[in-house]
Amino acid sequence: MTTGQADYLIKGGLVITGDGISRRDVLVKDEVIQRLGADLSGEPAARVIDATGKYVLPGIIDAHNHPVYADRVDTFSESAAFGGVTTIIPFIRNRRDVGIEETTVESIEAFMEEAQRDSRLDYSIHAILVGDDDVEDQVPRLLKMGVISFKMFMTYPRRGIMMPDDKMLKAMELAANDGGMAMVHAENGYCIDYLVDRSVADGRTGREWYAPSQPRILELEAANRAATYASVTDCPLYIVHISAREMLNTLDHFKGGDLRLYGETCPQYLDLTNQSMLDHGALAKIGPPLREKEDNEAMWKGLASHLLDTVASDFCGYKRSQKYQGGQSVGSELTEIEAGDDLSIFEATFGGNWCEQMLSVVYQEGINRGRITLPRLVQVMCENPAKIFGLYPKKGALLPGSDADIVLFDPTVAHTLSAESQHCNADFTMFEGKEILGKAVFSMQRGEVIIEDGELKRPRGRAQFLPGKSELATWAPNGHRIS
Repeated sequence: MTTGQADYLIKGGLVITGDGISRRDVLVKDEVIQRLGADLSGEPAARVIDATGKYVLPGIIDAHNHPVYADRVDTFSESAAFGGVTTIIPFIRNRRDVGIEETTVESIEAFMEEAQRDSRLDYSIHAILVGDDDVEDQVPRLLKMGVISFKMFMTYPRRGIMMPDDKMLKAMELAANDGGMAMVHAENGYCIDYLVDRSVADGRTGREWYAPSQPRILELEAANRAATYASVTDCPLYIVHISAREMLNTLDHFKGGDLRLYGETCPQYLDLTNQSMLDHGALAKIGPPLREKEDNEAMWKGLASHLLDTVASDFCGYKRSQKYQGGQSVGSELTEIEAGDDLSIFEATFGGNWCEQMLSVVYQEGINRGRITLPRLVQVMCENPAKIFGLYPKKGALLPGSDADIVLFDPTVAHTLSAESQHCNADFTMFEGKEILGKAVFSMQRGEVIIEDGELKRPRGRAQFLPGKSELATWAPNGHRIS
């Protein structure tokens, strides 16, 4: 028996964990899960929530997002919440490229103030290290702040954010010495610039030339290089937004050794193809580019085989106008501009908004089409991100003592994804018109209702910063893969 009255009794649902599916009730008190049991109807609770016919999931963790464009953390976290997300881990870097003279530490401190004030959801933080960062000063300071993961771009040298190889090695060494983790955007930036220059010189600037400028081999080369550096420095490595089918062989090779290697893919690489680029032009421009159906299927096989460990959104929250360099207003001219043969695809902005649609897309394409199981969905969207980034079992779990971050998912609700129905400033989605069977219909964080009856219930200012704790991170040495 629980001492005193519980806050919530969630009754009659199917509890989904990485270990399996069971019909259990969940008792919530004082922000955490108190008990789980086959029948807890005898326990007094201030409120009983009927979960009959629904799945009871841990809150989704989106471990890859950039709430610094049209959507900042206020509207981004609101949109994420409507998609069943309860914890976000944004990427933050210094802002010297826009004239703000501050270090990465200072940029992260500023973001923490903003998120404490405006976020609807609990949050951790990844640092982005770029070429002009003093890694020997910044990495130890960030680790002490609880920022234990450090992303480095292996591309975009002309944007000034590519990390030189020698500084990447130093950052990996420093991170490894104190329990941190390296993360990489794996594409060969110099090769991409070479191919873009050649394409532009030949007048090939239409949307059909974007994918050929960033072929799969450049993702493969960079990933192999990063994994080699991580092996030499004994630094855990997380490769973000994997898209190319050949990457599974790289993951398999390095996971077979001593390297603690993790792979992430995203809903866009599970469901969309280069046809979206051909149809919509700049709106579909992301890096790495959308690939082909064979790559989609490889990503699903990677999730099912445990070669890929997580699914995250890589949300950027752009408006249509921001997808065109110079911020041209598209508005009523969108159709003309999208058809625009005179617009160089290489001048368009990278990025898209996918977070609110993420769980729906993974459920529709993964569960409804039999590609992965419900426990595997919970592993890659809840448990594994929490384990990798030092938040487990506080987050990502339905266990006694875990934060009461809970999502109810109704597999019978049919809905259609659209820009009109999303809850962010971004005014388009590449999943426009996609029909889904199954939807997150209720969520809570630390025992406080976030979404219910299609409405946002939680005000801003209740979010907590979650320092990553390297001693809690669950590694996978010697070829053993996490769940």
